Amino acid sequence: MEQRLIDVLRRLNRVTLLHKVHVHNLLSDTGVWGSQIPILLYVSRNPGCTQTDIAAHLMVSSPSIATSIKRLQKAGMLEKNADAADMRCNHITLTPRGQRTVDRGRGYYEQVTDRMLQGLSAREIDLLSDLLVRMEDNLAGEEYRDKTLLCLAAAADGPQNEAKEEAQRP
Repeated sequence: MEQRLIDVLRRLNRVTLLHKVHVHNLLSDTGVWGSQIPILLYVSRNPGCTQTDIAAHLMVSSPSIATSIKRLQKAGMLEKNADAADMRCNHITLTPRGQRTVDRGRGYYEQVTDRMLQGLSAREIDLLSDLLVRMEDNLAGEEYRDKTLLCLAAAADGPQNEAKEEAQRP
């Protein structure tokens, strides 16, 4: 492979990681990290959802996110309320602290994204988007087309995560 192509791929990875690092650094005082962010975002858009709903959306097993939900509860970000008709089922909502964290996170995400795209014209951003969509389609195929980022990250980490995920399934 040409060095030029290797450099392009390295830069794509680096830009993604730098964006993530900057957003996480801005959120560091909240105690929220990694896979907890998509959970908070999902609950903010789907108040009253269940752990099973969250797992289905993130395309992971329900037990695999149980620890994150418990930590977010302990941190005062989420609360669980038992379903009146089925006490085994819990509905999950954001606490006011959780909502403030989501709002801050969205603001930080926009701030970092604006910084990243600084100096690019609307036409350049459209072109970049079109190119990235084509590249994603080329790689995704049927196997990965509908997978979430969290699922893709787990798959990229290799068989050890797949085995761990399999072991957690009921």
